[in-house]
Amino acid sequence: MVQGSKGPRVLGVLAGAAAVLAAAECGMRQQSPVPALGPVATLKIAGADNRGVSIAASDMLVVAAWAATTGESTNIYAAVSENAGASFGAPVRVNDVDGDARVNGEQPPRVAVGKDIVVAWQSRRTGVSQVRLARSTDLGRAFAPAITVHDATLTGARGWSSLVLDADGAAHIAWLDGRNATRLRADASAGRLPGLAAKKPAAQAQMPAGGHAHSEPTRQDIFQASVRPDGARAEASVATNVCFCCKTSVAAGPNGAVFVAWRHIYPVNLRDMAVAASTDGGRTFGPPIRVSEDGWQLEGCPEDGPSIGVDRSGAVHIAWPTLADVKSETQRKGIFYSVSTDGGRTFAPRVRLDDGDVKNAAHPQLSIVDGRPVVVWDESGPAGPRIRARRIGEPAFTAFEGEPVTYPSVAATPTGLVTAWTATTPGGSEIRVRKLAVGPAR
Repeated sequence: MVQGSKGPRVLGVLAGAAAVLAAAECGMRQQSPVPALGPVATLKIAGADNRGVSIAASDMLVVAAWAATTGESTNIYAAVSENAGASFGAPVRVNDVDGDARVNGEQPPRVAVGKDIVVAWQSRRTGVSQVRLARSTDLGRAFAPAITVHDATLTGARGWSSLVLDADGAAHIAWLDGRNATRLRADASAGRLPGLAAKKPAAQAQMPAGGHAHSEPTRQDIFQASVRPDGARAEASVATNVCFCCKTSVAAGPNGAVFVAWRHIYPVNLRDMAVAASTDGGRTFGPPIRVSEDGWQLEGCPEDGPSIGVDRSGAVHIAWPTLADVKSETQRKGIFYSVSTDGGRTFAPRVRLDDGDVKNAAHPQLSIVDGRPVVVWDESGPAGPRIRARRIGEPAFTAFEGEPVTYPSVAATPTGLVTAWTATTPGGSEIRVRKLAVGPAR
């Protein structure tokens, strides 16, 4: 069941969205040729551990951003392609303060591309968690000195950011924020947190590989900041008491619409997807809307969040991981998808994207290509780790396998998709990039 009033208008919207998904499911059962797979390219800083790649595109311009760690120092780099990902230029360091980045699986640097190139990342440059942002106005040849997107004096954990540029060039950054964590224990003891139980429930779902358990409440809220090209900044609260270490996702739509997605905590310890919408360019947000009642109950964080996108018609598309069957003893995750055709007020019943017979399907990322969403994720297939992809309405296919891979990212260009991921090699981690020539939507 989705959230919101079930009046005639809403039921009609849901019926329309359900019809879209029904057509997509029918298309998934059809046989389609596997998209042409281009050569695999490598991006890296020599002598460093390279990981945590994000990729974004605007027309033929594609930018990959990732972290390179040498010893105790981590920096952010960006490489630019002006030919839709066929080749990339030399990496350029993004952060002006040497070694100020902090990166892990659900906290890579994020990149967005429009007239400018903007990169955001997590930092502990002052010993306190911060979200930093730098902008390039010359196609990535150089980046301006970074700014902190929030009050730099805040305490508490901070990160798990996401980034998008709107049509006016303003950067929208969403992140998890622990500035109010000191109030959590008192709120939980007083029963003021609807999503958290004061005592652990008798039955909890098994923690997935890489997940994060906790024995006491760990408060994280969501904030969103809009940073214009002239540096003007505005911040808004999006939601409180959310799952504390799953990535966020932010998308910009027409007419000043901004959407933020995250894993919320519903009573009691149910970790479901939520979306909040802004109709005023990110200055204020409406209440969280539950995308799907998945029933995943656990006292901890899966460390695996959603990905959201908006197409030309304004439809809001979301992909996310959750337990495929909460009553199953295998406790396998699956990748799911839904769509909203009414500005994020209601969402259609979910559709599963992975094949259901694999382990560890995780870390989905969504992009819109030729008007239709495409989702990539990593999973453990029969031959080992691999990157899988699916355009809604068509069967899934393998984008890459052959070495340990994880955390893919994807961007759309006029000639198809470009996907990137982290690969583990005997010499350390490297960034791989591959073009996927996806044909026109049928």
